[in-house]
Amino acid sequence: MATSRRILMLAAGLAAVSSIASGYAHWLFYANDSVPFNSVPAIFNLGSLANDTVSYFISDQTPTGLMPGDSVANVVSQIQAAAAVWNTVPTSTVRLAFGGYSAIGAPQTAPQATPGIDVVFDDDDVPPGLAALTRLTWLSSDVNAVANGASFVPIRRSTISLRHELGNGGGGTLASYDDVFFLIVAHEFGHALGLQHTLTSGLMATTWTSATTKAIPLSPDDIAGISLLYPTQTYQQGTGSISGSVLVNGNGVNLANVVALSVSGVAVSTLTNPDGTYQIQGVPPGQYYVYAGPLPPPQVGEATPDNIVPPEDSQGNPFNAQTGFDTEFAPGTRDLSQATVVTVTAGVPSTGINCTLQPRSNPTFNYVETWGYVGSVGVPSPPLLAGSREYLLFGGPTGIASASALVPGLSATVIGAAAVEPKTLAFESPYYAEIVVDPGQVQNSQPVALVVTTPSDMYVLPYAFSVVPTPPPSITGVNATTDALGNITVNLQGANLNSSTSVVFDGAAAPVLSVNSDGSLTVAAPPASAGYTAYIEALSPAGQTSWQDLGNATPPSFTYSAPQNPSFIVNYAQLFPGATSMIDIIGTNTSFSLSGCPVSIGTGTSDITVGQVWVLPQDPGVLLANVAVRPQAQPGPVDVTVSCGLQTLTIPGGLQVQAANPAQVSMLTPILNQATGLPGTPAGGVAVITCTGLPQNVTGWTVLFDYQIPSTVQMQNGNQLYVPIPASVAAGGAAVVQLIPPNSNIVIPAVVMQVDLPDPVITAAVNASGNPVSSTNPVHVGDTMTLTVSGLTQSATGAGLNNTQVVIGGLQGGAAVAPLTISPTAQADTYQIQFTLGPNVPYGPDEAVQVGIGTRVSAPFNLFILPAAASQ
Repeated sequence: MATSRRILMLAAGLAAVSSIASGYAHWLFYANDSVPFNSVPAIFNLGSLANDTVSYFISDQTPTGLMPGDSVANVVSQIQAAAAVWNTVPTSTVRLAFGGYSAIGAPQTAPQATPGIDVVFDDDDVPPGLAALTRLTWLSSDVNAVANGASFVPIRRSTISLRHELGNGGGGTLASYDDVFFLIVAHEFGHALGLQHTLTSGLMATTWTSATTKAIPLSPDDIAGISLLYPTQTYQQGTGSISGSVLVNGNGVNLANVVALSVSGVAVSTLTNPDGTYQIQGVPPGQYYVYAGPLPPPQVGEATPDNIVPPEDSQGNPFNAQTGFDTEFAPGTRDLSQATVVTVTAGVPSTGINCTLQPRSNPTFNYVETWGYVGSVGVPSPPLLAGSREYLLFGGPTGIASASALVPGLSATVIGAAAVEPKTLAFESPYYAEIVVDPGQVQNSQPVALVVTTPSDMYVLPYAFSVVPTPPPSITGVNATTDALGNITVNLQGANLNSSTSVVFDGAAAPVLSVNSDGSLTVAAPPASAGYTAYIEALSPAGQTSWQDLGNATPPSFTYSAPQNPSFIVNYAQLFPGATSMIDIIGTNTSFSLSGCPVSIGTGTSDITVGQVWVLPQDPGVLLANVAVRPQAQPGPVDVTVSCGLQTLTIPGGLQVQAANPAQVSMLTPILNQATGLPGTPAGGVAVITCTGLPQNVTGWTVLFDYQIPSTVQMQNGNQLYVPIPASVAAGGAAVVQLIPPNSNIVIPAVVMQVDLPDPVITAAVNASGNPVSSTNPVHVGDTMTLTVSGLTQSATGAGLNNTQVVIGGLQGGAAVAPLTISPTAQADTYQIQFTLGPNVPYGPDEAVQVGIGTRVSAPFNLFILPAAASQ
């Protein structure tokens, strides 16, 4: 079949790259060329992927020509961390997983039947002066199907191309320990998932207008963009929308940039349809200005405005961007006091917000960037300390200044937690102006927008700088010790290090073990092999990093002296097409059990999917994992790669795919709890095992747990087995499950399941006055109430408490309630959870409330809930 390919390049010189940024312009298609223009996005078909997870594969042709002190392992670590950024969005279902190393593009490589993402290092693929390039591939037949009502165009493959010569990158140099590299790669993964460029200063914005950092890489616009492509069931319930038209001379304009901007710094954007209509979805509740303007002209190496690939119809005809107009706030003004203020309410559309713009031949401003100082170092989109007085530079190639003076009539103001001092606007240098800003007092970091105007045009930079409540963290000293078990702890000296500081060694988290009286932190070093040099960075919750004030200096580092020669072997190495199998990995000189260090296993092919991975608590050198093989997978050996922290090890040919068996019987994973539908069942509960290839009669079949504990089998629906979990099965980890037929000639691969600790128990529910909730003492929608829950964490330390969830009305389709406070009681592992009954909570005499933490969910506790009281 013919393949359609679209290429998006990050057109920026490496030497000039600052942090990257973001928003939600998607790859779009229209079924027809007339109103109504209903767009269809290009996305990965999660229905064809296990656990909504897209695997990414790193080419085995790794980069060379690295910067001094850099290594391939450092680069791989940062790539893994950059991909993981997209897994942190709670309102998006898509997840990324490291699939191992692959001979990408090699002639002997079998075609990948399953969608995925390839990361390659190829100078020929990236034009000189550019940092990276991403290609998305789909089938022409899938595009043609849009005319027949297809709801999306499935992405078949995405390819992220990075330079092979990172130390001499055809326009600059780039070290993996530079935050710019991390942000570029995270930006490219956003492209690979279906996001194009936006102008809202997030991760997906182009280089010149980006503002996010390694500490907070995603902006609200990025979150909206990915959540709209891959939404959770409840995403739209918590956000609102703004819609209207953008008009020039009474006619709608195509691909105008429309942004909803709040005074608290939230910016969410979209692009107009060919008839000028727009709808900004995923807008958090609050008050917003709305402005619209043209996309900037293409920069060197770019083919289209803002390097955005325009939407197409089902025949491949593009709807090119119109750019002959100015930028104004709705309804059509550059005077902020005359601008429309839109109140956004969750679940309620705000309609009719139109922008009438004036024609002009070209935009005055191609882009505007800002610079300030952290210490003595110039920083783009700088963090400015609350209550200080700061100089801010802003400029760009057009619209700001000539060689000796500012453009006549230029003015600048800000929107957010800061003010521009009067009469401080001054010429600074060709293309740059200077203002003095006074950041206000804030409790948390707040982005501030810059509005630059001339008598005939305007430019808005949503995240020109941030106001932060505290100075940035810094690291001035690194000292390590090793305990009797070989675990490495590192003491970090510096400034502004505290309990809210996060620490990373390259791309791996280093859990904070203690905050010391001298202001230092003690952290656990993530696993790495002897001789590995890790670069250390401190990150603040306000978005600041210890990298920002380094200038050209190399970050502090730590070189590991142990362990020597880490390795692993694979047990149960046979895999079966169309089946799920357990694999057992035994490591030597590895550290799989380190808290906060997730383990991933890859095979180098998207036809083999690795599911959940367990580290055995009684033997931290052992891993168990479920591996699903697609029926189309080719027989033969495949590599297996294990990655934990900064340690990545590969066994070539470590797994063997057998020939396909049409009569193969397989247990599918994850195995679910009958009571909750979640992938975790406590001892005494009933597990639901979905199978393929089962005979109609399973009389005499049994299940063994951990090779020796038997249980009974009951057939349901022809392909599901209901299996009680015996009380003697060890709880709190993994159990090996074997399905044993009477006929021993049938080979059914064993799998692994999660056996949970006992569920939490709701012991009491009281209203705001402390009275038990009952039919004679009901609560109302809008009331605050408190639950008492025992056995919530099954931990003396309260581990995992921040994952607590409260649901009213049943797990399927009920209303999730955000806890206000969770407080311990005098009784061990018993907590009081206070929350408010929001407007979406169902009401009635027997509404069930349940409390969950991970896959452990309490039994229902009935509440008597009435509608909101009249006074409310």
